[in-house]
Order: sequence, then C-alpha cells, then structure tokens
Amino acid sequence: MNNKLFKNRNLFRLGLQWSIVLLLLYMWARWAFDKSYVPNFETYCPFGGLQAWGTYLVRGSLPCSMTTIQIFMGATLMVGAFLLSKLFCGYICPLGTFSQWLGKLGDKIFKKRRDITGIADKALRSIKYILLFITFYFTLGQSELFCKNYDPFFATFTLFDHDVTVWMSVLSISLLVLGAMMFRMFWCKYLCPLGAVTNIFRYFIMFAVVIGGYVALSLAGVSISYVWPLAIVSILGYILEIWKMESRIFPFLKVTRNEDICIDCGKCAKVCRQGIPVDKMGKVDHIDCDLCTECVHACPKDGALTINRKRKIGWLPAAITVVLVIVALVLANQMRIPTIEVRWANDAQFENARVYERTGLKSVKCYGSAMNFAGHVRRVRGVLGVTAYADDRSVEVYYDPKILTPEKITEAIFSASTEKISEVPDSAIAVQEVEFGINHFFDQFDASYLKYKLMQFGGVYGFDTRYGEPVMVRVYFPIGHEVDLDELKEAVEAKSLTYTISGQDVTVPVNFEAVDFKKTGSVSIDEYNKRLYPNYFRSFNNIDRYDEATISILEMPMEYAKNQQAAIAFLQRHVQVQDSAVVAIQSYYRDATPVVRLYYVNTLTNPEKVRAEAAADSLRVLMKSGELKVLANPFRFINEGTVIDR
Repeated sequence: MNNKLFKNRNLFRLGLQWSIVLLLLYMWARWAFDKSYVPNFETYCPFGGLQAWGTYLVRGSLPCSMTTIQIFMGATLMVGAFLLSKLFCGYICPLGTFSQWLGKLGDKIFKKRRDITGIADKALRSIKYILLFITFYFTLGQSELFCKNYDPFFATFTLFDHDVTVWMSVLSISLLVLGAMMFRMFWCKYLCPLGAVTNIFRYFIMFAVVIGGYVALSLAGVSISYVWPLAIVSILGYILEIWKMESRIFPFLKVTRNEDICIDCGKCAKVCRQGIPVDKMGKVDHIDCDLCTECVHACPKDGALTINRKRKIGWLPAAITVVLVIVALVLANQMRIPTIEVRWANDAQFENARVYERTGLKSVKCYGSAMNFAGHVRRVRGVLGVTAYADDRSVEVYYDPKILTPEKITEAIFSASTEKISEVPDSAIAVQEVEFGINHFFDQFDASYLKYKLMQFGGVYGFDTRYGEPVMVRVYFPIGHEVDLDELKEAVEAKSLTYTISGQDVTVPVNFEAVDFKKTGSVSIDEYNKRLYPNYFRSFNNIDRYDEATISILEMPMEYAKNQQAAIAFLQRHVQVQDSAVVAIQSYYRDATPVVRLYYVNTLTNPEKVRAEAAADSLRVLMKSGELKVLANPFRFINEGTVIDR
C-alpha cells in the first residue's frame, strides 16, 4: 500500500463512497448486458422516501414506484439529520461524491475554485428552498415523484428514462458539472432540495412547531391546505440559514477545535470541501457541515480537531451511517406500508372476513391504479375492502366467505382483453385461429406485454383473452399463414421483453407460461370483429350523486372505426368535459354493428345536445399530460339513435 496516497485520508468515508459508486456501476453494467434485469437506481434515495411519507400523511397514499427501502431510508435520514448530522450527504450521496471529485478536476483545469460569498451566496441559497417547495407541492398533489423530472443522478444513470423531462435534466446536469468545477460544492449548497430538507431538520424546533401547529389545527377541524406549512417551513428554513449560517442545539455530533493544541497551519480549512473556515472556529456549527471529517483526518496535530472533543473517534460518523442504513434495510424487510387501505364494510361484517391474496398485478403500481382496482372489486358482492402494496404489486382482498370464494374473486379481478395488432384486408372473408392457455397472466399490463410479443413474432391480426385457469388466449392469423406452434410458444414464454415507448427502449421481465397450443380452424370476419370489439364501460362526473331514475341512455349504432379501443377512450374524455351531465359511456358489438351508449342526467341535459357532442367533427381531448388536443372524430353514427329510460 502506498502510504503517501492514503496518509491523512478518511479511509472510512472513502470506502463508503467507492462502495456506492461501484454498486451503481455494477447495476449499470448488468443492465447493459442482462435485458431481464431492471435496475432501480433510486432504491436507496432517502429524498424520495421523505416525499413518500409526505404523500402518505397528506393523501393517504404512496407515490408511484416507491420502495419500502426508500421510505425507511427517508425516515432514518430524518432522524440522523437532526440528531447527528447530514451523514447521508457526507458519506453516501452520489451527487455529493461526484461534486467533490469534479471539484478536484476543476482545480487542475482552472487552477483554483472560487467561493461565492456575500449577498450572492445568500441569494443563491434560496434556490434549493424554492425547488424543495415546488418538488413537494407537485409530489403531494399528484402522488408522483416530481424530482425525477430534473434529478441529474436519475437522468444520467437511467439514460434519460421516460420519467425524465429532458430540458430540466440537461440543465441540472450542466449546473452540477460546471458548478462543481468552478465553485465549491455548488449543487449541494444552492440547488439540492435534500440539502434544504436537512438544514430545516437542523432547526428542528422550528420544524416541530410549524408541523405541530398544522396537525393541531387539523384535529380541531380547521381545514388548512398542506401548502401553507410547506411554504412556512421553506421560508423560515431559508431565513434561519442566511441569518445565522449555523445550527443551534442539533445535531449532537460536531467537529470541535482545541485552540490550545492547534498550530494554525490552516490544513483543515484547505481540505474542507464546503469551504468552511474550520481553523477560525471553536465548534463547527456551520450549516453546510456534513461531518465528512476530512478536516479531522488532515490535521497534523493529534487532538487539535476532534468530534465532540473526543479523540480517536474519527470513524464514528461512518459507522453511524452504516448503522442507519442497516436499520433502514431491516425495517424495510420487516414492515410493509400499504399504498392504499380502504374498507367499505362495517366492523360486524369484518368479524368473519377472510383475506384473498394476489401478487403479480402489474397494474397496481401507484395510488391511482390501486384505487381503480379497489373500485373494480367493490362492485363484486361480498368484497369488504382492499389493501394494496404497489412496491411488490400485491393486493389483499377482504371478503365474506358466505358469499364469495377465492375462485370467484380471481375471476372478478380478471379483465378480458382484446387487442388488434394489424388491419385485416378488406378482401378477407375469414381469419385463422390458434388457441392456447397462459399462466401468470393477470391484468391489462400482461395483455400489453403479450401484444408486443406477438407484434415481434409477426403475421398476427390480433388476439383476445377470456377467463380460465389458465387464461385462454385466441390469436388470429391470415388464412394460409404457416404458424409454427413451437416458435410461437417460444416467443410467448421469452423471459424478457424489449419494446419502444416515447422513443426509448424499455426492457421488462415477463414470466408467462403457455400450454396446450392448437390450431382450431377459421372464423368469419364478422365473428372476428365481434370478438375483438372492445367492450368498454366508464363512469365519471360523479354518477353516484344522481338517482337512477334521472339517468337516461342514448344508444347509437355507428360505423366501425380503426383503432377503436383508443378512439372510444378519446370520445369518453370529450363528452366528459363538454357536458358535465353525461356520466357514463359504454360500447359493445351487436348484430354485426358497433353500438355506443351515453348515460346522461335527463334533468340537466337533453339527448339532442348529447348527440351533437358525440357526433361533432372534432373531439376536444384532455390528455393525461394535461394538454388539450383537438382530434378528428373517427366515429360516424348510422342514425340519431334511441333514448332508453332506465
């Protein structure tokens, strides 16, 4: 070992930093060569965990794709930040590590990095508090991690994943790299919202008073938006930071300087990555100190710099960091936090309730999808409540065993799917059919994965599914097309699937097991259209508020439209917004003709208005992104339809 290389170095911290970097590089390399592996680069990010706690307290939900590890890392970070120090920032955070390394590169290129001081320093420190407010505001409001839009770490290691907003990420990466090379720890001081959070925790009394006041008022029945305490702690955190630039009671661990022993060599200030004048301080209370202890290890005089005036405990911060991570991992392994937990039955009904468990539901991935699942099974008589866990895509369905069986719940959960992959030529009078069973097939995500697999197999018109154990699948090919059943089975059972979405390749593991392949002959075009026509029903605009007697149905036959499934969803969004008295839409296939039903409140609108909106030349569609698009109406209605009173 080169003694000069490691002399006066914090080997404990260096070991932790390299462990994190090597772990990330391993995940990156494995991702490049193993298409079935899907890395989660934010598994150990405590900032996401803190946002998760926030959404759970405010909305009773967890953000999409949150892991239990993240959640407990967030909790341990909070405890560690106000009791001990900003240990995550000093020892684990990859952005902090890269900023420090980029700074050393900047020293060689620019010879010297500058420290921003005075008014400019105080003004720039506001940015991280603004980003903190914006990030939590959108995350708490939408149960989506807003920070993914601009996080330079996430963008870099996921190669600009579809969750990333490109211009935000490019800007943040540029500021991280250039800022770190030109100014000392630019990102951490001025742009990192996690840095803002940990500084707020240093002023824990202020934080406790604001949050405690908010909780007390809420319990007293006073309705106050979460925006107010969020804004207050962000503003007060910033004011306290620039006013004193130091922490008070917390944290308990601090670097201390013995003036009687110190030889005033200045090495401690020179190695401080935050630019803190350690050589001028008795106790390092500076708000930027993350207890990296580089100053302690660089000090040539034994006992001049210590932690809490204790000699030979330079290893302690690194050890505590490891312990906090282990505690988070243990808690994550022992405890589960539900994404939703809803019950609509009373206590008496729950006394003899049983629990049906199902894993592998890919559609249960966040609060919204979990609530959609709960709404779906709530319509099943005998279901009493649902607990869903998005992190492992599992659900627990509480049911009355006198009314339901597990088999009936399985059937109720299953949604039959139809997918058209390519258009049948107008000259075709029939299509060829292949049938098989498929295990580990649960929801619409599985239907989408099967669709991509069959698209890549080639020559497929479409497929439909129906409930069974296993689920039964019928795939349709052109008449005369030679279908190799062994090759089809191999394509369906491939353990990974790579497809393109929003211009990016996505690889997902797929665990289908296909059995009993057979060619079952041919079916007519009319029968094919009937089978693959999407049976669609959606309610909206608070249909439950209205008495059933006030709801009428406008039933209109229509011409067959290409991309029917997407088109009917666009028609739904159009009428939902254009007329608030329309409360549901349904489409199905009857007598070789597609039919749409529009449910409307007859005391608030009339069939002529409903018909005019549905038959408009263009559809005004509010997309999931929030963008309003005007699209050509693909539907042509055969006649004015019939009004049906319920």
